[in-house]
Amino acid sequence: MITPVWMVLLSIVVLVSVLVQLFAPGSGLIAVITGLLLVVGGTLLTAVMSHSQQAVVALWRHVCEFRKPQEAEAGEESGFQHFLQAANFYRRGEIRPAETVVQQIDDPLLRRGAQLVVDGFPRDQINLSLQRQIADDRNHLRRPAEMVRSMSGYAPAFGMLGTLLGLIQMLFGLGSGDLGTIGAAMGFAMLTTVYGLVMANLVLKPIASKLEEHGRRQISRRVAYLQAVMLLCDKQHAELIREMMEEIERKQEMPEVRPQFELAASR
Repeated sequence: MITPVWMVLLSIVVLVSVLVQLFAPGSGLIAVITGLLLVVGGTLLTAVMSHSQQAVVALWRHVCEFRKPQEAEAGEESGFQHFLQAANFYRRGEIRPAETVVQQIDDPLLRRGAQLVVDGFPRDQINLSLQRQIADDRNHLRRPAEMVRSMSGYAPAFGMLGTLLGLIQMLFGLGSGDLGTIGAAMGFAMLTTVYGLVMANLVLKPIASKLEEHGRRQISRRVAYLQAVMLLCDKQHAELIREMMEEIERKQEMPEVRPQFELAASR
């Protein structure tokens, strides 16, 4: 019952902003506020109707967590250190200490893969199981960016709706000759277009691009974790696993400086 409540509240916000603008006397402040409520409230309402209130709340939490990269990197580094300790125990045949350390790994995929190896599952079965989990994680990481991309299309649409409403009010005001009402209506029409374009191109689309880049990095890290689990299954030394992860991280950072090398080569 939570989603219908939010839909009703957002619908009321949009409806009130439209009615106030249509029937309020010419006021620039009212035009600014109602235009913002129309674009923001309409975009959120369409997002809730297209997905769900839980999905929108989860998107907000995901964006908030995304803005704390240092804490996430610290947790991943700590979990991988536990994985390396488990690798040393497992290579020496010390299963019980390895099982204890595996439980301290934070990353679910890395912990699950290490647990399967310690429990003695076949290598092919572990590989297939982790690949399925990576595929599920890829779909899960793709949803927030797709949702924000869709919201970036809703905002200009509501901006255009506000423009049409402002023009309608302006035409109604021509008969009375009230320049204040006509000016407020024209301002409302222009402001909603600006709000929609700013919200789409300066807020939502950059967030979507950041989420897509974050998702690609997370999938690359999970693929690297899969390779680390396979090395653990082969009882490789922990230093070899560490070097493999460091090499993968260096390759992930290379595209950021690649255009400079291409520019130098072209000269």
